Amino acid sequence: MIDLFYELVHTPSLIKDRNFSIEVLLIEEEELRCNDGRGSWRRRGVSVKDRKLLKVFDRIVFEDSRDFQAFLPKELDGYFTNKVLALKRGISIKLAQKITYCLRKMGAISIAGKKGNELLFQVS
Repeated sequence: MIDLFYELVHTPSLIKDRNFSIEVLLIEEEELRCNDGRGSWRRRGVSVKDRKLLKVFDRIVFEDSRDFQAFLPKELDGYFTNKVLALKRGISIKLAQKITYCLRKMGAISIAGKKGNELLFQVS
């Protein structure tokens, strides 16, 4: 679920619009691949020929910034930095920066100051 922020970083302020919501489906899919040498270099020439939806596990709807605060660990008391968020969630600092950027643009968190070169955030 946290990978949602890789895409959300492009339009985080849209969530402030009262007519906007995001629906995320957690699915299982089957992928049919063919080693034909014409696929992506990332797959070493293997092409994806077909995808089949096997199962929908869950459906989650995000309607406002409070829904996205669920991505913040409960252990965050008061002020936190990107580094602290990354350690508590077990993610990279780059992803933590994307999360705090999105949450700031949504109005879910705000900048409370600085600690050295790091921004301090607080839940709004």
